[in-house]
Amino acid sequence: MYPELFRIGNFPVNTYGVLLAIAFLVALMVAARLGARDGLRRERIYDLGLWMLLAAIVGSKLLLLVVEPAYRANPFQLLSLDFLRSGGVFYGGFIAAVATGYALARRYQMPWWKTADAFAPGIALGQAIGRQGCFAAGCCWGKPTNLPWGVEFTELGHEVTGVPLGVHLHPTQLYESFAAL
Repeated sequence: MYPELFRIGNFPVNTYGVLLAIAFLVALMVAARLGARDGLRRERIYDLGLWMLLAAIVGSKLLLLVVEPAYRANPFQLLSLDFLRSGGVFYGGFIAAVATGYALARRYQMPWWKTADAFAPGIALGQAIGRQGCFAAGCCWGKPTNLPWGVEFTELGHEVTGVPLGVHLHPTQLYESFAAL
């Protein structure tokens, strides 16, 4: 739909990346506020959130390697800007982030369920924002539909994600975004 937000010189700033950054910041602020309300130290929440972000990036990229044959066929693509700019696979990132969060919560002697309760609403809100980024980028598209709210993606979206052109598709990104709220 709108994969490129703007350019700084020759460098494109992608809508997906900007919305993902906003999603992380919003999720972390919500977690810090809820955690502080439940007696958790804000500094620990911020620290945990940053480690979980790194784990999510690594986990999403690792699962991308599993599900995307092009990267397995050409391992040197792992060093490419294309690989670094791709979003990864949500579930890989989520699993890695939760595992890291659990391990660090134990290490920091933070009560796990209070910590998880502090992060859960922010993660859901972050997911809602992040899926708006997916919609803007044209990734994670749905099946063809004749329904009036079916969407067609742009040429630039096709170049970046391979989304089919000239086909009305279910906006599954928006369905998930609204469901996460």
